[in-house]
Amino acid sequence: MALFFALFGMTLAAVAFLLVPLLLRRRAGASRDAYNLAVYRDQLAEIERDVARGVLDPGDAEAAKAEIGRRILALTSPPAAAAGSVAPFGVAVAAALLLPLAAWGIYFALGSPGLPDEPYARRTAAGHMDIAEALRRVEAHLETHPDDLTGWLLLGRTEVDLADYPKAVEAYKHAVDLSKQRPDIVSEWAEAQVLAAGGTVTPAAQEAFRAALADPEAAPRSRYYLALADLQHGDTQKALQEWVDLEADAPPDAPWLKLLRGRIAEAAKALDIDPATLKTSAGAPRKAAN
Repeated sequence: MALFFALFGMTLAAVAFLLVPLLLRRRAGASRDAYNLAVYRDQLAEIERDVARGVLDPGDAEAAKAEIGRRILALTSPPAAAAGSVAPFGVAVAAALLLPLAAWGIYFALGSPGLPDEPYARRTAAGHMDIAEALRRVEAHLETHPDDLTGWLLLGRTEVDLADYPKAVEAYKHAVDLSKQRPDIVSEWAEAQVLAAGGTVTPAAQEAFRAALADPEAAPRSRYYLALADLQHGDTQKALQEWVDLEADAPPDAPWLKLLRGRIAEAAKALDIDPATLKTSAGAPRKAAN
């Protein structure tokens, strides 16, 4: 009974603290919306960085950006009926009192107050357990269906997202073999090799990237990393020219252009060259950034 009164007192205290925010919710809501808007914009930038690094599939990125855009629109375009409406004080008090009391009634009717609480560590680990369980299911599926190309691709991309690059390389190798050296998959496999090597474009990765050059969709990734290999071998001038040529061939809305232009700026600075004076191998002026 003592526990009941203690919890009830805590509920009343919580209700008291709720009343002021309810009355001032417009100001708080505006601040919260501004904060959420900043978070959503940061998330959009993070998606662009993930796509540029090759750890997020462009199709998944577009879906994520669409969802974030919907949330931003909801923040910046509130329903007209909501503008200017203020809940009366009596409604705020009634809601603050009745909701917790109703929750208490439901809990005592249907809940189990005598059961011990779940440990915090177990609750915080639930998300990781779900991912681990999903991985185990994919792996179990592939043990009985080793010829499932889609399953190996899913496993490889998930391992990349989880930064387990050696396992990603192994999964992609199965996908490469099953797809009979499909260029786009070979390109993803090569990129996983680079990540597993800490960013070094290894000879094996270079060979794979060269094999993927024939595919129009895989070629930009291959060209970028082959130029990076030249840079890592000390030929900064060659790497810079290859990146400028890649920039000239890139669609204006390519999500990796920002990363590419950053590389161009770094290489030009290392060679003490003004980026504005750079030209393509064909002699055309460098494409101007938007």
